[in-house]
Amino acid sequence: MMKKNSTRSVSRWSVGLAALVLTFSVAAHAAFKSVGEGTSGFLAVGPGGLKIEGTGTGVTASEAGGKITVKAPLNNFKTGISLRDDHLKKALKADINKYATFTVDRSAVSVPAGKEVNGKGKGQFALNGVTKEVPFDYKASPADGGSIEVQGRASIDMTQFKLEQPCYLGVCVDKEVKVKVKFKVSE
Repeated sequence: MMKKNSTRSVSRWSVGLAALVLTFSVAAHAAFKSVGEGTSGFLAVGPGGLKIEGTGTGVTASEAGGKITVKAPLNNFKTGISLRDDHLKKALKADINKYATFTVDRSAVSVPAGKEVNGKGKGQFALNGVTKEVPFDYKASPADGGSIEVQGRASIDMTQFKLEQPCYLGVCVDKEVKVKVKFKVSE
């Protein structure tokens, strides 16, 4: 009889331990979700030192199925000149294409454990109905309230996304554009 009770105790202890391990495993891999609103930006350059910088708001990030997706609205970029903003929206076809998205496997990025992490990777950038693999650099830092602040940068060739090089009065920017995002996530 003593042996039977010992076996039950060991079984209960094993079940309890397994439940505890499972709970920590699930908590350690909870899905990322945005905290607040992030920002986006771009830099396009052209001849004679021409630089066009734009910034936008409304960037969000979420995780599902082991993939992190960053979503940036295309209709709210500001360049400092309203006519140029209108031309940019038209060039991006922002009336049809509401967002640019970037998707990366969660396993391809490092999460900071109390200190800043810098890394590189590749993800799927989608714009204007076209998705291409794009290399990126990122920095992830612990932030307030247990959140993580992420900054990412990449360069894209806009012609690979069926977009024309923007030109105005015969002056065109290069087809290679630098893009960046900044956002916070929590688990």
